[in-house]
Amino acid sequence: MQLGNKHTPPVVCSIPGYDEFELNIENVLRAQLPNFLHNVNAAPLIYSNVQSLPAGAKGAYMLLHCGVPMYAGKTDSRHGFRDRLTRHWYTLQHRQRLRIEDISFKAIRVMVFSNFDVETILIEEMRHQDPAYLRWNDSGFGSNDPGHNREGQEPAEFDMQYPIDIDKPLDVIHADTYNMRDLLVDVKEKLPYLLRYETDETGRRGNKVTYARHTVGHADQRATTVNIPRNALTMREFLTIVVGALPGWQSTVFPGRVILYRENQNYQFAIEYFR
Repeated sequence: MQLGNKHTPPVVCSIPGYDEFELNIENVLRAQLPNFLHNVNAAPLIYSNVQSLPAGAKGAYMLLHCGVPMYAGKTDSRHGFRDRLTRHWYTLQHRQRLRIEDISFKAIRVMVFSNFDVETILIEEMRHQDPAYLRWNDSGFGSNDPGHNREGQEPAEFDMQYPIDIDKPLDVIHADTYNMRDLLVDVKEKLPYLLRYETDETGRRGNKVTYARHTVGHADQRATTVNIPRNALTMREFLTIVVGALPGWQSTVFPGRVILYRENQNYQFAIEYFR
């Protein structure tokens, strides 16, 4: 019997009364995981349901919109189900044309997990069942920030279909008087979508200007005090206050993020400006 994988060359067994057997876990996952997941009842994506999942559990999960599978993902030992699904629960509430009441999830703890790409297996096998499944997996859902000077790139499909909602109250904003830099750092780290703002230049690498970490901020921010009049402002109200306190600065809202820079510039894919 010939056995082997990419790490071990094939072995031809010719010893009397002896042979070798290797269980092909990937084939088992492909054959059984999609059907197993199909038979699991979906639960509403609400905080209490997510927190009831076993602490530290990892494996494959799925998000459904109005009962239709839209996104398959995986978790690891650093970000278990609770962490990943809580983030989805929080961020999806702040998107236009999406109701969190319409989102549900399924989570499968996979005991034999670390050496297998269960996300890819699940996507391939489910799309074999129905090509319309898991449309969010190729839409830019959950993608990273492209960085400044890339705002000319066409926004991701998910962001275009479900842009951020800057008119929804934000529970991360509280009434008080703040140093502007401190306020921006705090809001950035708690927002359900990306806020990027200009920081001080630190030097050059070739022809590229480098900037400080977001926690350093900019001299204009560090020198400015701002008053937030009440709790739970919307992002629209927040940006109006911030830009009003920073002469010469502009905030631009894109489908998936907000930027704040000392500039006066138009962008092809901007939704709204605050100047």
